[in-house]
Amino acid sequence: MRNILIAGATAAFSALAPQLADAWQAENRLTVNPVSDSVFEVIGLPGSPGSEFWCAAGDYALRVLRTSGTQRVYIVRGRAAPVTGTGPSAVQFSLVLPDGVPPQSGLFLSMKKVGDNLSVDFARTYCLDKKSVDF
Repeated sequence: MRNILIAGATAAFSALAPQLADAWQAENRLTVNPVSDSVFEVIGLPGSPGSEFWCAAGDYALRVLRTSGTQRVYIVRGRAAPVTGTGPSAVQFSLVLPDGVPPQSGLFLSMKKVGDNLSVDFARTYCLDKKSVDF
């Protein structure tokens, strides 16, 4: 019986290991995971506002994907249950506008509309807002 439990636990960990290895933590402590070659998911914490999702997306785009600050980051799936981990909600982003979706312009914090986008640099300003509040 003990061997069966150990084998089950090992199999469960093995299934999660690639996901855990790909997990990355943004400067605001939100987890970011790749979904595909062009899409990544930011997993929020309980009560995370839209500004925290944008901060993490911009941080990931700059530091992991090594894109420029002028690159646009697009919402490709609005706030919903995460597909790459656990948490109350997640938003999926890409550096590529989804086919057939017009880009939206303005300041978006609802995190629901596909096509909403900010530059990497502007998204990261939400990280700075957080730092100015934390002492």
